[in-house]
Amino acid sequence: MKARIVALFIVFLVISITAAVLSFGGQVTRAMVAGLMVVAIVVVLMLIFSFLKFVSDIVKKTAVIVNDKSNEVGKISFENITRLNDHHASIEKKLDKAVQYISKLSHPEQLDTMDSVLKDDKIGDALMKIRNEMHVLKAEENQRAWITEGMAKFGEILRNKGEIHEYGHQIISNLVRYLGANQGGIFIEYKDEEDTRYMELISSFAYDKRKFQEARVYEGQGVLGQCMYEKDFIVMTHVPETYAKITSGLGEATPRCIVVAPLMLNEVFYGVVELASFNPLTEFQMEFLKQVAVSIASEISSIKSMQQTEQFLNDSRTLTQELQHREEEMRQNMEELVAIQEQMSRKQSELDSYLSAINNTIASAEFDLEGNFVSANDIFMKVMGYNINELAGIPYHKFMRQDSSSQMMWENLRMGKFFSGEFKMRDKNGKELWLSGTFNPIIIGTGSPEKIMMFAQFTTQEKEKLNDMNVMVSALKSTLPVVEFNEQMICRTANEKFMKMFGLTRMNVKTKTVYDLIDTYYKSVFEKIKSEILSKEFSAMLLPMNINGQIVQYEVSVTVAQGLDGKISRVIMILVKEVEERVQVLSAVR
Repeated sequence: MKARIVALFIVFLVISITAAVLSFGGQVTRAMVAGLMVVAIVVVLMLIFSFLKFVSDIVKKTAVIVNDKSNEVGKISFENITRLNDHHASIEKKLDKAVQYISKLSHPEQLDTMDSVLKDDKIGDALMKIRNEMHVLKAEENQRAWITEGMAKFGEILRNKGEIHEYGHQIISNLVRYLGANQGGIFIEYKDEEDTRYMELISSFAYDKRKFQEARVYEGQGVLGQCMYEKDFIVMTHVPETYAKITSGLGEATPRCIVVAPLMLNEVFYGVVELASFNPLTEFQMEFLKQVAVSIASEISSIKSMQQTEQFLNDSRTLTQELQHREEEMRQNMEELVAIQEQMSRKQSELDSYLSAINNTIASAEFDLEGNFVSANDIFMKVMGYNINELAGIPYHKFMRQDSSSQMMWENLRMGKFFSGEFKMRDKNGKELWLSGTFNPIIIGTGSPEKIMMFAQFTTQEKEKLNDMNVMVSALKSTLPVVEFNEQMICRTANEKFMKMFGLTRMNVKTKTVYDLIDTYYKSVFEKIKSEILSKEFSAMLLPMNINGQIVQYEVSVTVAQGLDGKISRVIMILVKEVEERVQVLSAVR
């Protein structure tokens, strides 16, 4: 079109120049001039038409740009020049608006409305698409910033380690608030004595405590145990009515979303975080939860490693102390062992001395468990009149009486029980001998008796002397009045002759004292000489005895007997005979 207009314009110029030249030379006629004028007019008309056609074509194109849907667009007319100018103004305005819109693309939140100039327009549509994409990019950037901010916040929280329950409370309370959830709990994995894995709630936020009456959650038990088994996220959007309740001052309601996040690090399970919310978590919130779960797992792993290291150190210190203690004990034991060996050596020497002294003092004999003689020392063989060859293999009943009591004694000896007392034996000539001693079962290692040892003293002479003495005492008691006192001179007992003389009985004799038996006026004198009497083994004196109200002078003997502890056990008073001589009481009192 542009070339056509230029060609017509050139033709018009050529005709005009030709007409001018011919007119100047005077060689043109009117007819020629008229013809040239017609041609020029035609060319001009064609030039104008071509220009209007060109403007019309431009208006058609600009009408598309400015969204002009008028029916007049496309017609060849001079109005197209005005319309073209309007289109130019609209295009400039559209470009200005587009420039303004583009300048605000860095802040898509300011582009909520689109100017009417740009609506239903390719540029406007393109700008709206860009705006929407910028909205998405901005939202993604905000989400990334939210995640980054949250990770930084929880990085600071996780660095401030403390007591495990308080530490868990800081984690779960901040996590629930940051995610906009309503409830949350953190569970840590442990192992029991049987090495069985279980989880325990260490802290919670706004939890219904009734939900966790059991302190432990084992693998595969409920949703938490399932997460522990699968080691993967569990998201529940259809929560049973009985699962948990979110409570407030206005009432309670079941959450719409439950998320159970495993705390995993390098494929190792450390626990779970459970969150309950009225609103499901978004994708970027889930992404944040995954990242923070790894961080929590890392810190728990660090805490467990520190606890394990501390436990190892404590065990090491304990073991070192125990080894040191054992080393000290071993050293002390070695010292004690040396001392014991020295003591045993001394004891062995003492024992040898004791055995030698025993062999030189008392009789001893060895029997097997059936009661057959094995060996004996010289004292036993000398008193019994045998030699070692004559006694070898002889059963006990050859020189001991065989009856039910002796048989029971040997049965008890075979059971490990010892026997102590007096017993009789017959010597080689058949004479009965008295012995006082013990039969002892000898137990070595197995816990059962292996042999029987007898240790005894021959008491035949002492037995005979004792019998003679008992005869004498019996004769004395049947002849003379005899009474026994304790150290306080209170009657213990008396013989029949004494009680008959004083009119006493077995019942009331023990209520009497020496002062009840002597003259009233002599009591003070006896009190003065009592200590002297008790300090001697034997005393003889005259005492005025009060016999049934009559004062009778008696020659008495007082014997003081002492026990094994050296203390006075009894005081024996014998009324030897009645005498005529009277005790000078008044002079004794003076």
